[in-house]
Amino acid sequence: MTRSFIAKKVSLSVAWRLGAGVLPSVVAVVLVIGLFYYGEIGREAPRYLLAAASALTLVSLAIAWANARYFANRIARLARVTDQAHGGTGRTDEFDRIEQVVGNLGSALSAAEAEKEKSDALAAARLFDESTMLAGVVSDSIAQLDEVRLPLHILLESRFGELNENQEELLRDARTAADAVDVALRRLGQLADADRDAMPAQRELVQINDVVRSVLPLARAAAERQGARTEISLEPGLPRTLADRARLAEALALLTAGAAAAAGPHVPLSISTERSGSGAIIRITPAGQQASDDRARILVSRLVAVQGGKLLAKDGSLSLQVGG
Repeated sequence: MTRSFIAKKVSLSVAWRLGAGVLPSVVAVVLVIGLFYYGEIGREAPRYLLAAASALTLVSLAIAWANARYFANRIARLARVTDQAHGGTGRTDEFDRIEQVVGNLGSALSAAEAEKEKSDALAAARLFDESTMLAGVVSDSIAQLDEVRLPLHILLESRFGELNENQEELLRDARTAADAVDVALRRLGQLADADRDAMPAQRELVQINDVVRSVLPLARAAAERQGARTEISLEPGLPRTLADRARLAEALALLTAGAAAAAGPHVPLSISTERSGSGAIIRITPAGQQASDDRARILVSRLVAVQGGKLLAKDGSLSLQVGG
């Protein structure tokens, strides 16, 4: 009954349990000093001093006993759990078995971390090899594609003979398709270069609003083709931010093209800028929904990552965070 009452009153933390067991002993020491003073010849110790010292001694004994039982039970229970989980023999005491299990877990953790580092290094090496191979294939494909585009250009611009309308249309379609393949291959090459750290960034102090204004004509034209209006909100006084002007403009052009394709008469194309610490955020709404937009976002994320920025998608909008 007394032990349960004390256990409820004492905090469950180890520090409070230990402190509660020591505190009565400290007070008892003070009282013993008082008893020593009154124990001299001609002095008599007051009865309440003796009673308090006796009571504190009993309380200290009770708390120490309760704490001892608590720690013994917890240690025994932890030892049983470790024995069941790891097959302890029970020939050593609880601390030895717990220490053995903790040591085994530490060794296993070290081995797992070493294996993870090895796997990460292997994955990085494979990514570099694959990106290098991909960049080479893209470069060769672009060179071969140029050999196709040049004759098409010559046939359309330099007349070696009369072509009927169907022939001219076929040649124009072939040149358009070749140009589209060339653009796709060059973007794929940029992605491969970024993954193998072969895409250098020429960072300089730029005014973000000026970069946004440089892509606005293309964005407005794309939105007008969808019958959508363009809403522009550029925060004045933005700080000049370290960024790669050309790559940032390219990333904005890709995002605004996808956003314009998703816009319409009732969904305007919205472009805004705002301060973010020492950098800036460019927000574009709506976010494109086509598969080509997903591919564009992958390239945009690489284009902004090489200059210390990042691409964020939230609530149907896309945000470029640069600097800061």
